Amino acid sequence: MLRRMLAVFALTAAALTTPTAAQADTRFHGEGDDVVRIHTTKAPGLLRLTHRGESNFIVHTVDPRGKTGELLVNEIGPYDGTVLYNDYGTKGTGGLSIRADGVWTATFMPLGKARCWCAATLRGRGDQVLKLSPTRGLRTMRAAHGGEANFIVHAYTRTGSYSDLLVNEIGRYKGKVLLPTGTRLVTVHADGPWTLTRS
Repeated sequence: MLRRMLAVFALTAAALTTPTAAQADTRFHGEGDDVVRIHTTKAPGLLRLTHRGESNFIVHTVDPRGKTGELLVNEIGPYDGTVLYNDYGTKGTGGLSIRADGVWTATFMPLGKARCWCAATLRGRGDQVLKLSPTRGLRTMRAAHGGEANFIVHAYTRTGSYSDLLVNEIGRYKGKVLLPTGTRLVTVHADGPWTLTRS
């Protein structure tokens, strides 16, 4: 009886310490097309993806029923970026569907590990997720992009809520837009270098 109780306790402890996508960094790696399974979660989180290939690199979330959900990445060739998953309106994530011709990695991380937009001006390259202290009052964002493909910037006042589309352009861009009151998270989708400045 004591042996059975100890076995049950060990299984329970293992279940409690098993990392989930929302709680701790969980890294997967592979080559070519694959499907990755995770503990199902509805919590928003970060996903850092890398690819060393020459052809399409396409990543979708997969919901608990096995249906493809959010399109996270759709690029050609090498890729290294961080994206947000379990965005507004999703049914949760139970895995990833990956199309690739080369070696790839997928690392799930909690939102707290988003890059801090601490100073007024921030520079980066490619896809990134940024966190900042919630904005107040009339605030603006000046943005510049030096790439050739899509440059898309979203602002979130609450994680898991509907986002505000701030910029949606193709190629080089320079402009100034309103930064919504209460913005605490910003996602950038870009293929080249970019600069964001708050004022």
